[in-house]
Amino acid sequence: MFGLQPQQAPDLHRIEGSRLNELLHRNARLCAQALPLMEMLYEQLSHAQSMVLLTDASGVVLHSLGDPGFLARAQQVALAPGAQWAEATQGTNAVGTTLMTERPTLVNGAEHYLRSLQFLTCSAAPIFDHKGALLGVIDVSSDRRSYHPHTLALARISARMIENQWFNDKFSQNLRLHLHASPQRLGTLNEGVLALGDDGQLLGANRRALDLLNLPSTALRRLDLQQLFGLSLGELFELSRRQAEPAMSLMLHPAAGVKEGSALLYGRLSPGANGAASPMQFAGTPAAVVPVSAHLTPVVLAGDAMAVRQASALPPAAEGHSGFESDTAFSPLLSDGASVSGMVPADALTLRESEMRMILQTVQNCQGNMALAARQLGIGRSTLYRKLKGVSTDLRPGL
Repeated sequence: MFGLQPQQAPDLHRIEGSRLNELLHRNARLCAQALPLMEMLYEQLSHAQSMVLLTDASGVVLHSLGDPGFLARAQQVALAPGAQWAEATQGTNAVGTTLMTERPTLVNGAEHYLRSLQFLTCSAAPIFDHKGALLGVIDVSSDRRSYHPHTLALARISARMIENQWFNDKFSQNLRLHLHASPQRLGTLNEGVLALGDDGQLLGANRRALDLLNLPSTALRRLDLQQLFGLSLGELFELSRRQAEPAMSLMLHPAAGVKEGSALLYGRLSPGANGAASPMQFAGTPAAVVPVSAHLTPVVLAGDAMAVRQASALPPAAEGHSGFESDTAFSPLLSDGASVSGMVPADALTLRESEMRMILQTVQNCQGNMALAARQLGIGRSTLYRKLKGVSTDLRPGL
């Protein structure tokens, strides 16, 4: 294997000094997202004699932490920052195999190619960015005598959390569509998330979204909202208004190339931190949508429905405006009984005015229940009170 022999010693060569600093600098964002999760993962390990590693996409260790006694032993086989753990240098090992297969991998004891590494049990999971490119690997290594079958699951969950942190940080300013095959799973770690541009183009997707859509990461370059669901961005907002609870149903368009029987998903929208792409921007004629019945069964509306025309972009938000603040928040979706026709045309509103109308409508729908309204808006109650400060009580029904 790669010219290696089982009896030979592991490659102890490590990148050091300025080369390591340069590598850490190039991966600074990955380290910043991963280190808190690595610490949390290590706290979950019920046994000593273990460590947690983070590598880059080539298998070079960027960071390690763990039991001091085991760290000292691990350094003897180059489980330390700067060491290279690709299969070409260390033979079969969890990090190297994960890099090769881009799948979670467990390598236990004698499954390591080099005999000097067979005292280890290692569980590794890949970390992907918003375009499906491999960022690195998170790995839990420990003495093989302390092997636990749940360790690989912990590594996988940690990798998923790092990916979601990366995604939320990258697209904090963008509209996002949260997806799952079950409406009850929206808002959980297993939801898929798409980042959308102002004209409905796909800016990025987390790994779970690609799994739910049964699409390769390369599809992000050629598909948009219309091709995925047969909806424009305006029609998606109208659908979210009509199907606020428990979630809107989305039928995948045949052009997306999904397998038969996997075409129905449920979704909710969350606005960007700057309030971009507000549903108020697209107020208009109801679109041809697929409403959800009381039993969440999709039914096609009868008759010819007028398509929503995409409105022009709103003016930029006022300086200092923070908008909606939660990365995982859902938009304040209007109830089915809410009327749009009596509102000022969206293109006549500033972004702040659009946001305030959405907030007031949500508070009204919640009959003045500020805690419930804050949850629907995805912000804290104190933030909601601050946004409502100075608004006439005449405009705040039920307060």
